[in-house]
Amino acid sequence: MVAESSSVRYRFAHFELQPTERRLLESGAPVSIAPRALDLLTALVERAGHLVTKDELFERVWPKVIVEEAALQMQVSALRKIVGRDAIVTITRRGYRFTPSVARTGVEPTVVEPGPQHNLPQPLTSFIGREMQMSDLEGLLSRTRLLTLTGSGGCGKTRLATQLASEVKDRFPDGIWLVELAALADPMMVPNAVAQMLGLREHAGKHLTQTIADHLASRHLLLVLDNAEHVLEACAQLTDAVLRASAKLHILVTSRERLGIVGELTYRVPSLSAPDMGLKFTPEQISAYEAVRLFIERAQLQEPQFVVTIENAAAVASICQRLDGIPLAIELAAARVRSMPVEEVCRRLDQRFDLLTGGSRTALPRHQTLRSLIDWSYGLLSDAERAVLSRASVFSGGWMLEAAERVCVGDRVDRNDLLNLLTSLVDKSLVLAKEHRGATRYGLLETVRYYARDQLWESGDESDVTRRHAAHMLAFSVEVEAKLLGHEQQIWLERLDTEHENLRSALAWCCSIGGNEADGLRLATALGLFWSARGHFGEGRRWLLALLAAKGNQQADAVRANALRRSGILANAQSDYSAARKLHEEALAIFRELGDRLGAARVLHNLGTVAVEEGNHALAQTMLEEGMAIRRELGDQQGLCLGLTNLGLIAYEQGHLAKARDLWEEGLAIQRVLGDRGIVATLTHNLGTVLRDQGDFPGAGALLEEALGLYLELGSRRDLAGSLEGLAMLALAQSQPAHASRLWGCAARLRKELGAELPARARARYDREVAATRAAMGDEDAFRASWQEGHGMAPEQFMRKASS
Repeated sequence: MVAESSSVRYRFAHFELQPTERRLLESGAPVSIAPRALDLLTALVERAGHLVTKDELFERVWPKVIVEEAALQMQVSALRKIVGRDAIVTITRRGYRFTPSVARTGVEPTVVEPGPQHNLPQPLTSFIGREMQMSDLEGLLSRTRLLTLTGSGGCGKTRLATQLASEVKDRFPDGIWLVELAALADPMMVPNAVAQMLGLREHAGKHLTQTIADHLASRHLLLVLDNAEHVLEACAQLTDAVLRASAKLHILVTSRERLGIVGELTYRVPSLSAPDMGLKFTPEQISAYEAVRLFIERAQLQEPQFVVTIENAAAVASICQRLDGIPLAIELAAARVRSMPVEEVCRRLDQRFDLLTGGSRTALPRHQTLRSLIDWSYGLLSDAERAVLSRASVFSGGWMLEAAERVCVGDRVDRNDLLNLLTSLVDKSLVLAKEHRGATRYGLLETVRYYARDQLWESGDESDVTRRHAAHMLAFSVEVEAKLLGHEQQIWLERLDTEHENLRSALAWCCSIGGNEADGLRLATALGLFWSARGHFGEGRRWLLALLAAKGNQQADAVRANALRRSGILANAQSDYSAARKLHEEALAIFRELGDRLGAARVLHNLGTVAVEEGNHALAQTMLEEGMAIRRELGDQQGLCLGLTNLGLIAYEQGHLAKARDLWEEGLAIQRVLGDRGIVATLTHNLGTVLRDQGDFPGAGALLEEALGLYLELGSRRDLAGSLEGLAMLALAQSQPAHASRLWGCAARLRKELGAELPARARARYDREVAATRAAMGDEDAFRASWQEGHGMAPEQFMRKASS
């Protein structure tokens, strides 16, 4: 350790570096600099003019911590902004050199052998990741004297706190003292635990808290209070008293809930970064995630030969994601590698509370199994908090306060108390909360949700709560359906996107034994527009067909007729024209029997659409005109616009471009008033197609690109494919075959992913245009390369290239 009287200083350019005081001056004024950047600068300045290797810098700036090279590069970049870009030279693949001339002044440091200055445990395993959190926390600890790390059980609060304390121990000349509170059963014993760690004894006639405060009054030290959630009030009282008595004391707390006193700065510890579900990763790619790195290292402690391969990478990624990146859960899962393949660990995660047992024998009891970890938190809750948490487990993907009011309120939970109960659960790190479009959206980590669902089942409330959840989702969907044809269409589509997992859960319950099949059919029908707009054709058809086949849904009423119509629309979107026609014909028969003219007009339009797709223009014209006559009588402008759209398509396919253009422009004028952005996008695309065929390439490009942008906003992937194909034909017409082939490739991938093949009527032209693109390239290998490039691109990337 360097004695405090030592004061070596370094001067270069107009800067002065004072390592002992941990300060950098520029022209005599203090410079704001992060702690790690200061350590890095000191290491470079001390050896100015010489190469300092990356390994040396890692050891100096991040001792005993595994970090990515990007962290070093980030700190170097930050330093260059302060001292000048040319001051630090990169020696490729080796390290860095500090180039300015440096003058050294002051007394040489005197090395003394101090007594123990901390009681921090020596880690037995490496500290993985957390580079950004460590950097943030070091800065926060210099700004506040009370820093509380909160987070869910097992998220790594203790390990992060002890690592942080180890990193900053040079800042506290009177040491760092860790007080472990987990084993305390009596809150009254908190002062005793702190006093014992500090070597203090109780004095007659003097409260022990005062003795501690007196002892710490003149000391510059860091006190770490670990696992405070079950003795929260006692910790708050002690902390408040000792901080008020000392100007230099700092306290670092770990707890699932903040202390809630003046001056406290709270930092929520996040889970480790984990791969997204459903994406494909190479072993190298997933190893960049903190959760995966932790799994690999801990698995290798059990099975030294364990490595991530192409074969098991998906299983490892799934484990880390499904366990929410919770370090303790991942360590418990990694321990299973000694007895089963990682793929089997992944398959068994649905029984995670049975699988994830067998932690370290020396760990706290609640850290030895995943269930006991959450049992600990659950046991600290009130009856009302337990009820809210267990009932909230029926939500998938989160919920808003309004939804909780309809689902969670009841026995033991008063509506007026609900917001406070949710806030309390957030404070206790059992419920997540984040801002979502100006409101708060709540959620659960999947591990907590599994546990809470078990509690709901054991309470006997599961049936009632799931029924209320499904009823709420039905009411929500019916309300939204009416808003999907107006100016706020995009807003409500996004709302449905957000609630998609909840909607699926509600449908699953409706289809289950004891579920409400009739409500399920109404819910699925209300979602028809959403499924069509978002390209969820196959999923929508599966739900509708299953519910249409249910015994309780065989009555020939308006509910069944509308469900048949929606199912027919989705079948048509997948080019299953035979099924679409049968579904629509059954729906038409029911509407006519009921005397529902608007329903009949809608089905006539849909039958006309099927006929258009099949190339039967005469039948299509008859169906569309019959439907439009009814719509005119009823004043249905939306329906008229749809009819004009399809009549224009018939004219276009018959080669009557001017007529098609007139029909589409008339429809677009109506729709710009009505506000259905989906139909606006279709009409804009169609008009762009006409202009392309008429040779107006600039006009066509503007309209086709506008349509692409609208489809991107709407998230309509099937329409995106058609939009990209339209742009490909324009690119070919403008003698840009390489760009055209990229567009073809991207569109082909979208159609494959959706299972939405081209309509038969469009296939012949598509084949001709693709063949012409290949011929214009003049090189089959070049064509395939461009196609594959586009196959891997996102549609958004063509917004900048559409007119190139």
